[in-house]
Amino acid sequence: MKRLLFFPLLALLVVGCAPKASVELPPLFTDNMVFQQNTSAPVWGTTAPKAKVTVCPSWDGKNYTTIADPDGKWSVNIDTPEGNYDSYTLTISAGKDPVTIKDVLVGEVWLCSGQSNMEMPVESWRAVRINKEDIEKASDYPYLRLLYVTKTTGMSPRDNFVAENDGWTKSEPSTVRTFSAVAYYFGRALQEKLQVPVGVIESCWGGTIIEAWISEGGLKAFPETLPGIEKVKTLSESEIDRENTFRKEMDRFVAKEKTDDKGLDGDKPLWAAPGFDDSSWKIMRLPEKVQTLWPDLNGVFWFRKEVDIPASWAGKDLSLSLGPIDDFDETYLDGTLVGKGTQWNKAREYVVPGNIVKAGKSVLCIRVTDDHGNGGLYGSADLMFLEGPDGKKLPLDGNWRVEMSLSFKDRPVNTAREPNLMSVLYNAMINPLVPYSIKGAVWYQGESNAGKAHRYRDLLPAMINDWRSAWGEDFPFYIVQLTGYTPVKDSPAESSWAELREAQDLASKSLEKVGVACAIDLGEADDIHPVRKIEVGDRLALLALTNDYGRKTVAEGPRFDSFSKESGSIRVKFTSVADGLRVMPSGEFAEPRYGSVAVGSGLVKRAESGKLTGFQIAGADKVWYWADAVINGDEVVVSSKEVPDPVAVRYGWADNPVCNLFNSVGLPAYPFRTDDWQGITYGKL
Repeated sequence: MKRLLFFPLLALLVVGCAPKASVELPPLFTDNMVFQQNTSAPVWGTTAPKAKVTVCPSWDGKNYTTIADPDGKWSVNIDTPEGNYDSYTLTISAGKDPVTIKDVLVGEVWLCSGQSNMEMPVESWRAVRINKEDIEKASDYPYLRLLYVTKTTGMSPRDNFVAENDGWTKSEPSTVRTFSAVAYYFGRALQEKLQVPVGVIESCWGGTIIEAWISEGGLKAFPETLPGIEKVKTLSESEIDRENTFRKEMDRFVAKEKTDDKGLDGDKPLWAAPGFDDSSWKIMRLPEKVQTLWPDLNGVFWFRKEVDIPASWAGKDLSLSLGPIDDFDETYLDGTLVGKGTQWNKAREYVVPGNIVKAGKSVLCIRVTDDHGNGGLYGSADLMFLEGPDGKKLPLDGNWRVEMSLSFKDRPVNTAREPNLMSVLYNAMINPLVPYSIKGAVWYQGESNAGKAHRYRDLLPAMINDWRSAWGEDFPFYIVQLTGYTPVKDSPAESSWAELREAQDLASKSLEKVGVACAIDLGEADDIHPVRKIEVGDRLALLALTNDYGRKTVAEGPRFDSFSKESGSIRVKFTSVADGLRVMPSGEFAEPRYGSVAVGSGLVKRAESGKLTGFQIAGADKVWYWADAVINGDEVVVSSKEVPDPVAVRYGWADNPVCNLFNSVGLPAYPFRTDDWQGITYGKL
């Protein structure tokens, strides 16, 4: 792993024959770079203290000069022309041995950031069949340039960063393979349509929270982040020092972990015993994440359920299916261990040996270690059952007793590598890019904040304002709305992912020049990283082309506008319908637009139905039912025989909704709700 250097060595620069340059530049300024067109673009670096620095771009031949400060830092702004396909040079000198940067282009520059769905490369193992042809043809786009910021953290704001490939690269198979698929396809679409060079900067890190991408100043409005901010201030800038401290702390924690688990007596599972009294435990309806009862907490959780085993099964091997468990489990029947699992996304299937199977009441107990993020038994109800030798199944979904035996609240964090600390990614991966002139930014993140979806309503606008403040410009900002994920649920239910999508959409309503690309149709039930990134990049580009480059297009799918109550139904009016609302025909979800790939179960289920789906309806009792929905012009009439007097409607309101409302240009409708029982409404009855 590369180490962060505060001004990279001359390998980052293209220097003539001189053994040493008179100036040093960050990797934003290398061969193949792209300047933002029609602007006053900053150029900066270091040299000798108080030296005179001259910057000369070949497009106008002017000499832009400045004097370095006592620390040798300097910055000067140069005027850039209108974007074109000419190749320029940029010469920078402070005395002898000038630095000449070659093949400099002028066009549009965009910053792309977020977590793993932004980081997912063009040649990810699951998408390689879809994107193989695009990789092979990457050299067909020589005016698309890429800059990849190496992942690193900073305990305080950094002045510089390390770039993969030592700086800007051309679009070609060797560089595109590992580059963000969303960023690449977004940039490619812009370059094709605008016919000017496009530079895309990738700065992202999988599994990260939004708080890590906001500066210390930007977080001060959130009191809950202040302890984390103060903790970061106490940490050494040395990664080696932080690693050594973590190892010592973790050794002490591991030694205590099993002794502190109230459910264990050494290796003996006290809470798995059939006679154990669990009457004081909480009740949870499984499958469900434990964070519904213990928000924001990780640790060890025990689940118990009494099952009634048929007499015909006694003494015979049984098959136990529990669905996927996040992260690890130890599963017992009447206190005897029957299986252990360590892979968070793999369904648990265990054999219960016949010698412990007796007729009548038995206790199934599962010890779940939720190491990080959301955890628990999160699969679908049909994956939870006990199957006998006769093929009959005893359902295991429904009410279970549950209790936490050990909290990981105070578990040591490896601060040497941990990106989810307050501001550390802003410090190391955003601050060094300021004030490089950009057109705008694209953001694909939120999965790691879904457990605090309501708070995201404030955090996302705060981050946008924070970045804009740093650059001193209210540049365009586009957000990818979360796709569907996790198994499709049979009944309407509350959804943290739906709330997170709502928070993303609200940012576009509260701030100027902010847009949201809907991707609700692109998700996969069994993988949080859906492969279809081409459509995501295209939809982001469509927003930019329409809002920032004057293209006359429909850039969004249908959007909720208003609703009115009728006799036994609710009429919902939409905007952005183009030539009308459409039901996505059966089968269109099963084949991605480019290539062919086996898709997740969520997409397959969507493709099975030709009728309009995804709507829910409720009366004043706040009980939700799937609704019948019929398109009527630019409106949808929603009703259910279960709700004679409806008051509210939801669409696409689930972690992984089955919804298929589109407009005539093939863009999906945005999820919405007309209710918010905390006090917000989006229409009047």
